[in-house]
Amino acid sequence: MKAIKIFAFTMCVLFVSHVNAQKGEVKLNIEYSYALPTGSFKNDVISNGSPRGAIGDLLYNINNKFSVGLGLGFQDFYQKYPRALYNTGDKEVTSAVLSNSVQIIPLLAKAEFYPLGDKKGMIQPYITAGAGLGIATFTQYLGEFGSSDNSGSFMFQGGAGVEIPFSKFSHAGVRLGANYNMINYNRSGFSNFNNVNFHAGLFFPLK
Repeated sequence: MKAIKIFAFTMCVLFVSHVNAQKGEVKLNIEYSYALPTGSFKNDVISNGSPRGAIGDLLYNINNKFSVGLGLGFQDFYQKYPRALYNTGDKEVTSAVLSNSVQIIPLLAKAEFYPLGDKKGMIQPYITAGAGLGIATFTQYLGEFGSSDNSGSFMFQGGAGVEIPFSKFSHAGVRLGANYNMINYNRSGFSNFNNVNFHAGLFFPLK
């Protein structure tokens, strides 16, 4: 019930916001994120998709077509593999269940471009790019024995999507899109935590 009340209050705030992307405006994006591992991350660490993610962006409109700001997020990947035989030492083989867990927190400087920003359309496509720090926590359990590693490395993000205002003259609305995230991770024989995330949520101006 409390969550429903919070959601209803948020929707009321959004609907009374009458703004359309204007110069000098500050905008907040809050979105749910579903991510899929790619490349060696998928092949060597975790192949399961992650439904546990969120994105928050705070952007400043330089003009109707360009915005810059900061991005923060969280994505939690997890997979448990069936019992198998693993080499655990010199001529030593262990039968165990392997589980891998990876949490990623991006801290990015971001820019967005709206090719139709000068037009008052109901659908505004956008292209986004970001670069900064990807903080990763990698935990691995082989049976009851576990190890954990925390690291921060360079992260690049590129993506595209659409914004759909609640009305023709509103700057609050629904946001849909997808990002490709490149995250360096050169430890324990693993090279990266690259992934694709699909996101949906709300955008609204801050005054």
